[in-house]
Amino acid sequence: MSSTKAISADSHVQENDDLFKVRVPEEYRRRVPHKETIDGGVYTVSEGRKNRRADIAASKVNEDDLDREFRQDPSGGTDINRRLSDQDKDGVLAEVIYPNSLLGMFASPDPDYQFAVAKAYNDWVIDLFGTNQDRFAPAAIVPVIDVDRAVTEVKRIANNGFRLISSPIHLKDRPYSLPVYEPLWDVLEETGLPISLHFISGSEDHLPEDAGEEERGGFLTYMIAAMAEGITPATTFVSSGVVQRHPDLHFAIVECGAGWLPWVLYTMDDQYDRKHMWIEPKLDMRPSELFKRQGHTTFGDDPVALRMLDYIGTDALMWGSDYPHDEGTFPNSQSVIDETFSTVTEAQKQKIVYGNAAKLYNFPKI
Repeated sequence: MSSTKAISADSHVQENDDLFKVRVPEEYRRRVPHKETIDGGVYTVSEGRKNRRADIAASKVNEDDLDREFRQDPSGGTDINRRLSDQDKDGVLAEVIYPNSLLGMFASPDPDYQFAVAKAYNDWVIDLFGTNQDRFAPAAIVPVIDVDRAVTEVKRIANNGFRLISSPIHLKDRPYSLPVYEPLWDVLEETGLPISLHFISGSEDHLPEDAGEEERGGFLTYMIAAMAEGITPATTFVSSGVVQRHPDLHFAIVECGAGWLPWVLYTMDDQYDRKHMWIEPKLDMRPSELFKRQGHTTFGDDPVALRMLDYIGTDALMWGSDYPHDEGTFPNSQSVIDETFSTVTEAQKQKIVYGNAAKLYNFPKI
């Protein structure tokens, strides 16, 4: 097995009691994600989302699964020494870190709750990881349910050492094409902070009612459909002219894979030409070129995307271990990289697994 320089552009940390029981304002503490026993079953409860059964899946964990989901790490990834040891074990030099339970917080209809919890999280996560800038780049949570408040939070966190923000992959009835978001694009361009749109972080919850129980295949369908949800912001940022008007704004679709990307890029160009009489605004570059200039997607083990590099190029792709999730590559990232990238050149591999993330997130040279 080779040792490839790698930065995980998608990793996670589990929020703990210091955040939920101390830093979150007292009036909101009972509303943060938590476990509850309901009718004899243990459920994950998160405001605005369906209750998700947790105990049945936990009973099916095998020995290999124990390495993941913080099942043997009671700190939830907040023990820095243990986390650095896991990086070394996995052959990962640095990580971009997203929340865990709070990925679903954008489903809450309450902007006061969203911004209070986001501010508490941002202070907590930068205190935790901010002194290790060469190994960690935590994403600041920035709700967009109120754009003026989002702009204020971006300005605040930009002065606190953050290098990116994480916002919902979609908001119901509030697509990113709307003019209301222009002040947010302006401030992100000014501060140089990329915006990440993470898998299952939208305002709508499409989880099957019986997920985690004896359901009828709905959870697998949900996972695939949720990953495909990344197509909408990927095309919207281009088709609406957002990236054309803001050439220094970068956005990343996170944990949605990339096998869909070559089809999307080809089809955007094709439809832009064929339906030119209908399509507005007019773009000064091919849609695919605009995406390749400012758009990014992360994946862990997606050989389909790598076999279509003629359509994608290498600038838009970033690798991520998804540490420590079940669908991720930890603790076998180096062997997964060897296998997944066996069809590309060494230079292409190095750019995707290391160089692109180092550049986008301003990691010091390692």
